[in-house]
Amino acid sequence: MDWTIVIVLYVIFQPSLSVLFTVEAERTMYKSEFRGDVVMGCRFNPRVLPTRSDLKVTWLWINGTSAQEVIRIDNGIEHSASQKYNGRVKVLKDELGNGWAKLQMSQLRIDDSGSYQCLVHTGEGTDYKTIALSVEAPYKTVTKHIEKAAEGDTVLITCHAEGYPKSSVVWQDGHMKTHNCSTTIIETQERLFNISSQIRVSSAAKNNYTCTFTNDGFSATFHFPDDILVPQTKNDALITVLCIGVMLIAVGVGVFTYRQRKGSSTRSTRNLLVDDQERALSAAACPQRDREKHETEIAVSNEGHMEETLKACHSESPAAQKQDAHVVSSVWRRWCTSFNTTRASL
Repeated sequence: MDWTIVIVLYVIFQPSLSVLFTVEAERTMYKSEFRGDVVMGCRFNPRVLPTRSDLKVTWLWINGTSAQEVIRIDNGIEHSASQKYNGRVKVLKDELGNGWAKLQMSQLRIDDSGSYQCLVHTGEGTDYKTIALSVEAPYKTVTKHIEKAAEGDTVLITCHAEGYPKSSVVWQDGHMKTHNCSTTIIETQERLFNISSQIRVSSAAKNNYTCTFTNDGFSATFHFPDDILVPQTKNDALITVLCIGVMLIAVGVGVFTYRQRKGSSTRSTRNLLVDDQERALSAAACPQRDREKHETEIAVSNEGHMEETLKACHSESPAAQKQDAHVVSSVWRRWCTSFNTTRASL
């Protein structure tokens, strides 16, 4: 009788048990770094087609007793209701068909830390799971600074770094001795902690001093006296480089000025030589022109004398003309001889 009742109840409720809708978190806790990315996921069962109109996925950020919607997928359409997460969050739609509701967040901020709810609703039912997110900023970059104290042979050595959450700083020397320090903590607009810690030590001591940020173990070490000499060496090197640079500039300016002056002088000398050559050519040409002019005048004068002689010959008797012809011939020879002699003398 009892077994009969059990079997009947199983047959009645078996269909309901087979379609019981559940949501399970992939992980209950996620950790990520400041300005990094994270993907948080929850799995729902049974799987449904992502194109189903009754599939709705909502991610909420829980702040105490209130909840803020981060992003929502409704009927395949993505909605982002918060300006805080705008452009930094999305639901991986390709995973919906595999039964996953995954939220991807980028450019994480410190105030993104907290509890998130993955809420999934389908025609088979509704369920959710809560997931925690912790955003941290390790004190990775520790900078060192050395400053000479106003009095005595002591120096102030300082370690500085930014991170989250708040951290204390411990100083130890090479003999594992702990030193008291002065630490200043300032919170930035991004909710990071800007921490500076310093101690006063002797500049003459040969020792090592290490500052350690206890939150994550990042540290920096000062090596004395080597680290004290490094700044002076760097300054000397800088001065040397500057001096060499000034000298090179001065030499360059001098060479440029010299070349400009030399170029101007060369042009002036070239012009002077050209003028001298022109004057020399003119002077050489003058005697030649004078000789040609004198020869022309002699020729004209002799031609005129010859014409007069010939005219006189035509006006006389034949005998006289014959005698005169002999005379003219003699005169012509003398004129030619005289002309050639004069030309040769010129």
